[in-house]
Amino acid sequence: MKIPAKMRTYCPNCKKHTFQDVKIEKARQRGGGMGHGSRRSERWTSRIGNHGRYSRRPIASRNMTSKTTKKVDLRTTCTECGKKWIRSRPRARRTELKRV
Repeated sequence: MKIPAKMRTYCPNCKKHTFQDVKIEKARQRGGGMGHGSRRSERWTSRIGNHGRYSRRPIASRNMTSKTTKKVDLRTTCTECGKKWIRSRPRARRTELKRV
């Protein structure tokens, strides 16, 4: 997927559409709390009794397929106010910036 180096998108700070410089963020784990699955397993395993999936035999590794693509985070910088935002893009095998 080719992404333009400058995009015209909405800036929440300026409250209008502006041209923004785009950079691809380095691959890292985004901050935040636990995901939905982690909260669910934590809730179930904190009790006494049969914990459903968590009390059964482990799943065979051949059944656990890994993902072949990664999501890309774009860091956009507004050219008018200078504020920076992180926007997420859909999955793609390869992502590169298209110089205009």
